[in-house]
Amino acid sequence: MLKSWRRVEKIALVLIMLLGAMAVTSALMQLRSASPEPIYFVPGRPYRVALTFETRWSDKGLNELLEILKEEDVSASFFLTGSWLEKHPRAAARILKQGHEIGNHTLNHAVLLHLSQKEIKAELEGFNAAAKETLEYRPSLFRPPRGLYNGIVLETARQQRCRTVLWSIESYDYLIGPDELNRRIKNRLHHGAIILFRVGAPSLPEALPEILAHMRKEGYRPVTVSELLKSKSGEARKASTGENR
Repeated sequence: MLKSWRRVEKIALVLIMLLGAMAVTSALMQLRSASPEPIYFVPGRPYRVALTFETRWSDKGLNELLEILKEEDVSASFFLTGSWLEKHPRAAARILKQGHEIGNHTLNHAVLLHLSQKEIKAELEGFNAAAKETLEYRPSLFRPPRGLYNGIVLETARQQRCRTVLWSIESYDYLIGPDELNRRIKNRLHHGAIILFRVGAPSLPEALPEILAHMRKEGYRPVTVSELLKSKSGEARKASTGENR
């Protein structure tokens, strides 16, 4: 009789474990399905491209880039970290004053996949708090550091009322010279593209005027990400499309 009860207990324990695993799996699937996918580019936007610039530590080269954008009458999207914003508040204010938009790039440029849900929330909220205090500004765009994300990251961004934006063209501006950078962008340029540049990349100030000149020659108009997202269909290409390398 005792053996029979022990067998029943073991079976019950296995069933409880299975039901628990199924509940966790179901919750994760619901979280993923509820979270919007990140945006790599926006279809249905002929001859429109978004220029995005990331900052991390220094503001080196920023003034030169802003002058080029001003001369060319181009608006862009700048993804800043909270630590950079706190160190360079005047530079951030100039970005906004010149008509560009600012996106959330987390507080400390942490790799979010290594953090707990609470820590991820703190990274995004921390930047938003810094932007509000320093600039009286509320970002509507978010880009995870290194472009790394999961369902929890996407859901946290959604809760912060931010759309997650990645890119379809990686410039690798920090690794290559101005001539190669020009060729890379020209060869990969496409309708609705989102291009990733970095403030402080040595070759970028020299290459950017020629890149913009090529865009104009081909009939393209550089815009902010928010402007690019104002497509007729209102739908952006989802993460499954991948990057145009």
